[in-house]
Amino acid sequence: MPTQQYTEKEVEAILKRQISKEFMYNKPEIVLDNQSLLIDEEIIDSLGIFVLISFMEEQFNIKINPDEVMLDNFETIDTVKSLVMSKLGSLET
Repeated sequence: MPTQQYTEKEVEAILKRQISKEFMYNKPEIVLDNQSLLIDEEIIDSLGIFVLISFMEEQFNIKINPDEVMLDNFETIDTVKSLVMSKLGSLET
């Protein structure tokens, strides 16, 4: 089954929209950008990481392995985007 192709900008926009919708409804003082510290600024917590993983797996038709569930991969929008792009790249073979 063909997988939809995404650009980095599309992945970034989808992630920002989902994180804003799911996690920032009660944090109007925080401006979300690519370098926002998602965990350190308490935008997402450990449960939120699993909510985000579930969304990413469904949205992008990828599988996040348990060994990829580390805080470094969820530090910023850029690190989450890198994880998604690496998984999408592995689907191209």
